[in-house]
Amino acid sequence: MRHTRFFEKVQHSSLSVKLNSLMTLIMMTMVFMIVVMLAILIRSTNQYNLIVQNLVTASQFNFDFKETLDYKMFQYVIGDGKNFDTLDPLADVKNARDVTKKLKLTTTRNDSLKRLQNIEDFLTNLENKIINIHNTSGYEKNYTSLKYDIRVLTALIQEKVQEYIFYETNELAVIQQRTNREIRNTILLFALGSIILIGVLWFVSILIANSITHPIKELSENIRLVGSGDFTVRSVESYDDEIQTLSVAFDGMVGQIGSLLEDVKEEQTNLRQTELKLLQAQINPHFLYNTFDTIIWLAEDHQDEQVVKMITSLSNFFRTTLSRGEDFISLKEEEIHVRSYLEIQQSRYRDILDYEINVPSDLYDSKVPKLTLQPLVENALYHGIKNKRGKGRIDVLAKTDQNNLILVVTDNGIGMEEDVLSKLRTSINTGNKIGFGLTNVQERIRLYYGNKFGLNIQSEYGTGTVVTVCIPLEKIDQTKHDS
Repeated sequence: MRHTRFFEKVQHSSLSVKLNSLMTLIMMTMVFMIVVMLAILIRSTNQYNLIVQNLVTASQFNFDFKETLDYKMFQYVIGDGKNFDTLDPLADVKNARDVTKKLKLTTTRNDSLKRLQNIEDFLTNLENKIINIHNTSGYEKNYTSLKYDIRVLTALIQEKVQEYIFYETNELAVIQQRTNREIRNTILLFALGSIILIGVLWFVSILIANSITHPIKELSENIRLVGSGDFTVRSVESYDDEIQTLSVAFDGMVGQIGSLLEDVKEEQTNLRQTELKLLQAQINPHFLYNTFDTIIWLAEDHQDEQVVKMITSLSNFFRTTLSRGEDFISLKEEEIHVRSYLEIQQSRYRDILDYEINVPSDLYDSKVPKLTLQPLVENALYHGIKNKRGKGRIDVLAKTDQNNLILVVTDNGIGMEEDVLSKLRTSINTGNKIGFGLTNVQERIRLYYGNKFGLNIQSEYGTGTVVTVCIPLEKIDQTKHDS
């Protein structure tokens, strides 16, 4: 009965209480496992540290004992001006004996204890030899005892210390193996216990998850119904304060969808009007008149091939302009369109215009808004090339930058001064009529892709202008496009 009441209490709790209860249960289980593992590690670490301390002590003792004692006894024997009390070699022996006794207190391995006992025996013998030298007069006798007694005993002590270090080092490996084995056994034990705990956690999690997901599923279904056009749905009842808040907010959202739909329709209308303005701007009567005049002049001059070329370019130009009412075309079609325009204009401005178009073939099927490049090229011709003295050049380049398609139109025309460039940038971002062709391209790109895409204009007076178009790199649907 108590368990049932507990689960009912959890089910009717808020979302934060449910999640906190689940996290508490998981954390308690994890803390228990961590405590046990830490206990094993602490015990093994203490043993490990004790042996390491013994090794450090023995290494320090082994490092300077023999050299120090041999040197002191040598000074005493040769009479280097220092008496026995000043050198005090017996103090070194006493310190060595204290170190040995200290090591015996913390050493557990029999082989290591045996070496410590050997060291104590050698120290006792060494002490006796030092006293004999002190009590004996005569250089030759004392030097012989130094050579064959003192130095031999210190060498034996050093050897036993090294053996002690060797056995203690092996003990470290034994402790590590034992620790690994204990950890492995503990993990296996916890794995078995975890299966049981996971079952309990799974049951509790399902209980809590259902109380959370069920109203969310109902809310999701209501959202789907609204998406299909059913605005009669009402908020979902839930014990969770958070879900109830979402439901109330959902009702408010449904009430605003109608007005949002109207906004979308208005935006689409604005988009179509912008496209209509674009088409009207592109079919420029002056452009047509001048082109037809050029064709007539070529025909009268019996330049038949040039006439055919001009008519073909004009046909390609208007084919892309209309493009069967489609909003997007392939980059290849856009290239044909701008090439046709430049071919027509070069026939009229042969003395002042050169151009080059560089579009890699692997980008031909890229998707671009129609009539993107031609307004930029027209702007470069009429506001850049025609306003400078001498021959000018227009370059059109296509490339990629990560997941973006970059189109660049460069001219070496007259360029713009900084204040004029600033006004132009402001106009294309605010929709003013200054630079209508550029503004039109900017508006359409941002309507299609958002404000982070569009035009970037760089210019220097007397040098030229560079206009860069950045749009997402997408492939056009050829099946739909060709149908």
